[in-house]
Order: sequence, then C-alpha cells, then structure tokens
Amino acid sequence: MATHSKAVAVYRCYVTFGLLCGCLLLGACTDIADNLQAGTSAPPMQTNYLIQPGDTLDVKFVKNPELNEQPTVQPDGRISMLYAPNLVVGGRSTEEARSMLDETYAKELKEPGVSVNIKGPVFWHVYIGGQVTKPNDYTNTGPLPSLAAAIAYAGGILDTGNGEKLVLTRLQPDHTRKAYVLDYWSAAQGKNPAGDIQLASYDAIYVPKTGIANIYTAYNQYFKQFLPNNLGLNFGVALH
Repeated sequence: MATHSKAVAVYRCYVTFGLLCGCLLLGACTDIADNLQAGTSAPPMQTNYLIQPGDTLDVKFVKNPELNEQPTVQPDGRISMLYAPNLVVGGRSTEEARSMLDETYAKELKEPGVSVNIKGPVFWHVYIGGQVTKPNDYTNTGPLPSLAAAIAYAGGILDTGNGEKLVLTRLQPDHTRKAYVLDYWSAAQGKNPAGDIQLASYDAIYVPKTGIANIYTAYNQYFKQFLPNNLGLNFGVALH
C-alpha cells in the first residue's frame, strides 16, 4: 500500500510537469483541420492500450526464460532491463514495445522471441477541460464511460459553456490526434441518443464558452496551454 501511495504521488508530480510541457508536445502530435466538421457518428476508436508510467510489464523470452523480467515503467516512460537499460516505451502499444525489445536483444541473442504484456489491471484515461466544473484528467479501470458520463465526472457543463459544440480529440494509431465537434445537449436530452458515444482511452474533451465563433481557435488556445503531456504519458485524477 505504501508503495502504491508513493507511486501515485510521483505521478501527480509529473502531471504538473506534463501540464507545463503540454503546449510543446501537442503541436507535434496533433492533426486538426482548421474547419472542424460535426461528428455524425462515433469517431473511430484507438483500440490499442498505450503503456503508461507505473505499468508493470511482463517481458518473456521463449528460448531464454532466464532473461524474463517484469520492469516497471518510470515516470519518464522508460524501462530498464539487462540489455535495454534506457528504453522509452511510454505512450507505445505492447506490440511496439515488443518490437523494440526484439530489435535491441537481437544484438545479443540469435532469436530473442520476446513477448510483452501488461501485468495487473489496465486503466483508461480521459481528459475533460474548458467550461466544466472540474476540468482535469480522469483515470479508472473497467468499461470506458460514455460522453454524458464523462461530463458528469467533470461536474457538468457550466452556464458559460456551449454544450452544442464540444470538441473531442481522439488519438490515432500513428500517435496524431483528430478532432470532432459533438452536440452534447442533443444526446443528453434524448433528441439524439446515438450522440452519447462511448469514449476511447486518451480522448480529450473541450467545452468552449458560449458565443465563441471560432471554436478551433479556442480549442488550440486552451489545450495547447493545459493538455497534459500528449495525453498518453501522465495522468492525475483517479475515479472512485
């Protein structure tokens, strides 16, 4: 329990660092059209889990089990293993990590035969910002929330928020982000139940102010300032 509490404290410290670095990293990993189009259906989901700080990896070698290890991902996204003492796996899928380890260990072994899995529970992460009561990044295990449930986690939309033009950005397999405009009120009021889409891990939701004509500009100004470290490495608030 003490180890877990220490780990949580470390993560929260790095979240603060992530918030400061977000403006630099988002520009390199975002692919957003100047004229955002309304999402008519649920955006395509990022299906692969991305390795996070604090995750314990179960790394096995088929022909060399004596090299099996269970490294913990450090706050900077790195792991340390016998022949991979400084490998960055944070924000990567387990398949990408397997390929990286296979390539590294191939310098020492003829046929590494590496497998990589997550040891322990898998967490999802969603960031909610803008005109909501409790803007923050949220994490939990189990089923991912719907759009309405996520807004509820954040305490609801403020009177100053435009619930008809939420911006949702979704991480793509190539680690870029694509943005969609969603009408939350139509979904929440039952006018368009299908609009209450299921979120994907690493989604970021921005609620703009009422009366803003260019939500793209508002989105950029907000998330380039506050979005944590590419929403794939550092998170802070756990849901209970």
